[in-house]
Amino acid sequence: MNKLPIFVVITLLGSLFLVSCAANSSSVAGSVNGTEISLEDFYNSYRGHYAIFGYQSGRTPTKEEKEKLHYETWNDITKTIILKDYYQKYNISASVTEVLDTLTNSIPEHIIKSPRFQVNGKFDKKLYLQSLMTDQPENLAPLRKHYQENVIPILKLQKVLIEEEMLTSKVRKQVEQIISGNADLELYIFDPSQLDISLSDAEISAWYQTNLEQYRLWQFYRLGYCSVPVIPDSTELSDARDVAEFIRNELTRGIEIKDIIENLESKTSLVSFIDNGYQKTEEMPLEIQNALSGLENGMCSEPLPYEKGWIMYQKIQSTKTLTLYNTIFVQALPKTASLLAPETKAQQIMKLALNIGLQQAAEEFGISYTLTPAFSPDSLIVPANDIKGKLIKYLKIANSGDIIEPLYSAELSAWLIFEVVEKQDKAYQNMEEVREQIIQELTHKRRTDQNKQLVEKWLANPDFPASYQLVKLENVNIDSTWQGKPLTKIYFQAVNAYLEKANPPQIKEGEVIIVPQVTAFRPQKTKISPERIKTVYRQTLPEDWFTSWMDEQVKKARVVINTKP
Repeated sequence: MNKLPIFVVITLLGSLFLVSCAANSSSVAGSVNGTEISLEDFYNSYRGHYAIFGYQSGRTPTKEEKEKLHYETWNDITKTIILKDYYQKYNISASVTEVLDTLTNSIPEHIIKSPRFQVNGKFDKKLYLQSLMTDQPENLAPLRKHYQENVIPILKLQKVLIEEEMLTSKVRKQVEQIISGNADLELYIFDPSQLDISLSDAEISAWYQTNLEQYRLWQFYRLGYCSVPVIPDSTELSDARDVAEFIRNELTRGIEIKDIIENLESKTSLVSFIDNGYQKTEEMPLEIQNALSGLENGMCSEPLPYEKGWIMYQKIQSTKTLTLYNTIFVQALPKTASLLAPETKAQQIMKLALNIGLQQAAEEFGISYTLTPAFSPDSLIVPANDIKGKLIKYLKIANSGDIIEPLYSAELSAWLIFEVVEKQDKAYQNMEEVREQIIQELTHKRRTDQNKQLVEKWLANPDFPASYQLVKLENVNIDSTWQGKPLTKIYFQAVNAYLEKANPPQIKEGEVIIVPQVTAFRPQKTKISPERIKTVYRQTLPEDWFTSWMDEQVKKARVVINTKP
């Protein structure tokens, strides 16, 4: 699948809301192209940007950075509205099947690295696919929603824009002419590594002070943990089944599951549910298909046993090929007797871990050990939310290598033992520690900037003294290669500029800038298929074309802002 432009990823992560019409709201933050934005929606989006900043930097933003976040929030809201309007214009959407196929065949990188899908230090695809289809043991509904509402529609929009708006009749004719012809080219190659750069101590110090936040040692924790499950006994499971039957009867009476849970006063069970959305019936797990078979809309299956209690499936609606249903979990809450033996085992593991480390102790007891990535305190992800508060209190006073007293999670029905593998407090690296890094960064930037300026001056005046490598290519076409690589983009952009009587393009190949000039072009009268024209045009677009297109739409947008930074 094509990669999304980076601004799209940030926009969608930062917006964290579906823009709603605020016409009936007395509190309006502003409007974009006539669509009013409520204060609630604006601040939801702003908080998303604020949270991402904290996750990336490990700190709260300064006053100036808050002003920048305010601007970025409105900029991203504007992009969200523009995208929404274009989806409506071209009737773009994504089906449940498309989402599942995409997430099955192209697993997001952050999922692969997430500790929630790590088993013995490795990504467990089977566990991920189980969660993707059933939201157990991890709820992936937000990920599916993100792909259904954002990722896939944007990729579809890119395709539609090329075919419906960018590939005009005039452009098609010119593309056909470029593909069918051949040309002689001169490639002027400007390599920044050939430029000599000298830096003074004052410049290095100024760079350090200006980019001080870049050298902050952000506070983070890297944890290791293992768990000892608590298995409910027959009495506890029986109590939980009674609760499940009660819920089932209430659903039969037409009461909403969220209302049942809200009013439930049971002290023997932990009840939760997941709205699975529409799923393709034939692709649902056989157990779920059987449970829902024959049920009327709104009705619930009989309780089915699972390791923590009981699970039920409520059919909301079904079509010819799709089923909308809820998954309801009734987890048995173990009492003191059931907790005692697993707690004793957890204490034994902890004592052994104090001597040999938690990972080796877990191996001795034959249980799995999970190592988390490094997380800042503000973005700490733990296996269960009900232990997060206690864990953070321990971590504030813990040191690297400490083993934490076992914590019981009712959510997981397990005792968890944590090890502080690594802990980093906030601080800055001093300038001498990063001096070589600064020299490399500053030298690279100076070379890149000077190389760009050199190309601009040379294009304005070919007599300007400039160091470059000249390569002459004769009788090349769209399918030619150069240095073992396709010449397609260089050839296309060079001939396109030649036909437009425009300045030669500047094409970046890594750090090198290539300026291709056409010395002769020989058009041929050859008919090119529409599909070939589309393919070549798409291949030769600049990598940032969609970002540039979106920036143009933002410039043209009618934005009214009532909020202040």
